[in-house]
Amino acid sequence: MANARRILVIGPSNIGDAILMSGVVAVLRRRWPEAHVTLVVGARARALFVDDPRVQVLVDADRFDSALGRAKLFLALWRYRPQVVVDLRHTAHPLFLKPLSVWRYLRRPPRAITHMRERYCWLLAAQAPLDARAHPTGESPLWFAPRDETSVEALWSRWKLDGAAPVVVICPGARSHIKRWTAEGFARVADRLIADCGAEVVFSGEPDEKAVIDEILGLMRSRAHNAVGLVTIRQLGLLMRRARLVITNDSASLHMASAVEAPTVAIFGPTDEARYGPTAPRRRTVRRRLFCAPCEQALCRFSHECMRFVEPDEVFNAARELLDIESQKSTARSRRVSND
Repeated sequence: MANARRILVIGPSNIGDAILMSGVVAVLRRRWPEAHVTLVVGARARALFVDDPRVQVLVDADRFDSALGRAKLFLALWRYRPQVVVDLRHTAHPLFLKPLSVWRYLRRPPRAITHMRERYCWLLAAQAPLDARAHPTGESPLWFAPRDETSVEALWSRWKLDGAAPVVVICPGARSHIKRWTAEGFARVADRLIADCGAEVVFSGEPDEKAVIDEILGLMRSRAHNAVGLVTIRQLGLLMRRARLVITNDSASLHMASAVEAPTVAIFGPTDEARYGPTAPRRRTVRRRLFCAPCEQALCRFSHECMRFVEPDEVFNAARELLDIESQKSTARSRRVSND
């Protein structure tokens, strides 16, 4: 469709999946720059797209969770009459909004496409009439407001992070407790990064992860910065973009680090890195290979060994390797500038 005027995107509920599908919004906007875009996502995912100029109407799907609410939402979408519908949640809406092409929405990505970011891109190509020029070009799929930049710059100045020491952002939380590495492990790695690498360590996470980070800070011998409650999810992305390294569990923070292409050490246990792992150009995944992992289960049948058995030395060595690579790249850039 050469000149679609109204586009409907039905997206996920949580922040992590919203980050993974954010490239879909970027592709649609690039393909139809003048179109009116309505995005339907859950309340948690909504924070990622607030005030995003690429989205004209942002709908909180959780507000329509009742039977009456779902009927109201369907009626509103019917009246909207979108010319392009992208349904990433496999709802019934395309059955009524696009009955003549409903077969497009019944298709599923082939098993060979494993990572969720690529699976969302496959669904986009299957459901929307796109040409090859519309596919991702390597630019960031996220939008950041000028005030996000201002807030992160203020934190950078407040903590006196002048670039002399490498900044490492550590995100020890996750929505599911079984995906969290141990507080002791994070504390030991953070202390070694400060003592052995001269790093400035910044802990960050969602407000309800404050207790997790407070426990880690209490176990540490050295001082670290705490950004909990000081940054939004988008501001966390800008913080990561400035950092030399990000260390994280399988969580929304991991997908944010990948979206801004920050060097990343990801710690995995019950989930599959082939589906949810880091995609930044410089990345390392640390996991303990056990017969039961990855299980992809919400509850552990044993004693959480897949995370407890990950050694701090494994995480630290992966982090130092990436820091050394980044240091070499920084030195090479400085030499080129001097030669110029």
